[in-house]
Amino acid sequence: MIPHLATPRALAGLRRSFSEFLGLPVVIVLGFVVLAHTIDRIDNTAGPREAWGPLRTFLSQYVGDTQSAISMLSTIAGSLISVTSITFSILLLAVQQGAATLNSQIVDHYLRRRANSAWFGFFVGVSLFVLITLVQTTHTTAPVLGVMISTLLGAVSLVALVVLIYTTIDQTRPVTAIATIREAAVAARARQLPLLAATAEPSGPPGDGVPVQAATGGYLTRIDADGLARALEAHPGRRLVLTLPVGGFVPPGGAVAVLTGGPADPALVEAVGAAMSIEDQRDVAHDPAFSLDHIGTIGWTAISTARSDPAVGAIAVHALQRLLHDWAAPVPRAPASRIAYRDRLPDQVLDAIESLVVAAAESRQHQSLALILRALARSLPVLPAAQQHGVARLVATVAPSLASHLPTRMLREDAAGLIAAFRRTGRPDAAARLSEILAHVVEESQDGGPGHG
Repeated sequence: MIPHLATPRALAGLRRSFSEFLGLPVVIVLGFVVLAHTIDRIDNTAGPREAWGPLRTFLSQYVGDTQSAISMLSTIAGSLISVTSITFSILLLAVQQGAATLNSQIVDHYLRRRANSAWFGFFVGVSLFVLITLVQTTHTTAPVLGVMISTLLGAVSLVALVVLIYTTIDQTRPVTAIATIREAAVAARARQLPLLAATAEPSGPPGDGVPVQAATGGYLTRIDADGLARALEAHPGRRLVLTLPVGGFVPPGGAVAVLTGGPADPALVEAVGAAMSIEDQRDVAHDPAFSLDHIGTIGWTAISTARSDPAVGAIAVHALQRLLHDWAAPVPRAPASRIAYRDRLPDQVLDAIESLVVAAAESRQHQSLALILRALARSLPVLPAAQQHGVARLVATVAPSLASHLPTRMLREDAAGLIAAFRRTGRPDAAARLSEILAHVVEESQDGGPGHG
């Protein structure tokens, strides 16, 4: 029996929660707890009033006796908890509204933003600091530092609420949200480069071999290239073909890889499986295609009749164009490696752009289609040959979409720009096909025809 690949769901969920959001707030809260105990110790070891320094003596006049300190701390703690809880509720509603306007995945990126988790940890930590100081004040003769620091932190928290409100609302803007998603995609791609550098591009189908199966369905979130290399060291005649890309879904019992080169040792299959993580959710931090899908979905929703928002569609088109340039350069691979992994990401960018072309045809948004054609025309000359070929392949989708529109000025000019770019880059067939469709659409429009081919 072939060993199965599985990741304990509980551990995976706990790891994900801490990596996405909980890790930094927990550290910050623990820091405030330690600070509260440290301040209490300093107050308790200050000695009699005659031994106080000038600063402590000066601050003590604003604290009063223990009863006054308790009253002040109670007011600060109650105000902080009330204001913070109300503000957080409003902020969560703002995030939900942004997710409803753009895409539900906005919540994923909001949670992963370190500044957001730091702010939440700060407010919870300050509230807990004041509460601990309030409890400790009952046995502290002169809680000067505890009260003054609580007052200072309360004032800072109120000012910080303004910053938090602005940053949260700013993150729900389409420009900021899509830029954040694009940055996450670029960062995830950078984390993926060691895997690509340790593997070879497959030359064809994996062929016959021993499959490595997944015991439970889920998404392939990470591949440990070093772990795979160590597993293959003791088996010189074996090769490993990774059939599932990072972010790909596998059903229970589905193959995520194939070992070729003869019968495989069950221990080798198990070691290969241990180097590949299957989880219930895709991982934004290590899966660049996940963020790419987010941008593509936002663009498709905005351009199609689902929302009909060309402005947001334009932002998505420009984000995809930037990713096309970011990922166009050839990535160093290891042709001699015994691990084969296909890099699908550059093609997936073009697939996302092609989906927007289809959406523009469905909604008849001529300005969105013109913008896509303009982006392709400007990007084509600087792309490597493989990506140029991919753009030329899009003509099969662009041509019918162009035929479904009336030939507006911007659509004619941008289509002509893409035709010229095809000719300059040595793609005469694509240029001829697109030119033929454009001429046909213009001719039908001049003849008074319907203009949809």
